[in-house]
Amino acid sequence: MIFPDGFNKIHLAACESTSDYVRQNLSRLEADFPLMVSAGTQLSGHGRDGRGWFSAPDLGIYATFAFHLGAGSGLPLLAITSGVAVAGMLASWTKREFALKWPNDVLADGKKIAGIICENIVRAEKITCLVGIGINVNQQAGDFPPDLQERAGSLKTLTGVTWPLAEGRLRLAAALAARLKNLENGKSAVILRQARRLSRSYLRRQISFNYQGQILRGEFCGLAADGALLLKVAGQETKFFYSGEWLER
Repeated sequence: MIFPDGFNKIHLAACESTSDYVRQNLSRLEADFPLMVSAGTQLSGHGRDGRGWFSAPDLGIYATFAFHLGAGSGLPLLAITSGVAVAGMLASWTKREFALKWPNDVLADGKKIAGIICENIVRAEKITCLVGIGINVNQQAGDFPPDLQERAGSLKTLTGVTWPLAEGRLRLAAALAARLKNLENGKSAVILRQARRLSRSYLRRQISFNYQGQILRGEFCGLAADGALLLKVAGQETKFFYSGEWLER
């Protein structure tokens, strides 16, 4: 995998989901990898565990990045790498501080600004990675459904500024390509250092964590050297988690 000029790009006015679009057209699109497919709106955008992602028309960045990644190229760190890329891009663009909630939610002022979902497709010893990214950019509070208004934020509600979506998409593609180069070149320590810095506001915080249907309550102790979440459950040793869902902000 080489990113000499970043990602090739396709922009759609609308689609059901950018990730679904890539999957359904994989054989045709693969020749253009690495590829960014973005859309002005998604009719059925989705996040982790099949939950929907509200994709207000022409108010956010909705994109899927598709590329090949070798099995030895830091694949387990793909989600964290993507989260670091998004948080870093947003900080550079807006000059505001953002936090990374393991493994790949990006928040500011306690509200979720961006979400990332990673999927790996294994075919004939070839690993195709899909990284779906949704960023709330120009939504105002009333643009979100009632059940999201307390939890979701946007760059506009954060800064009071309307941001150019086309520029944001270009910045996002460049940021992800740069971090993927680090990952491919074995610079995982750099990525983890950035991830720890972005998640430091959560250190020692009591959180709820869903692991395979079991709800655990414990203290967030940071990230392990391989990207695992470290959780100290009362009366137990610190545990390493490579999957699961952080339930609290």
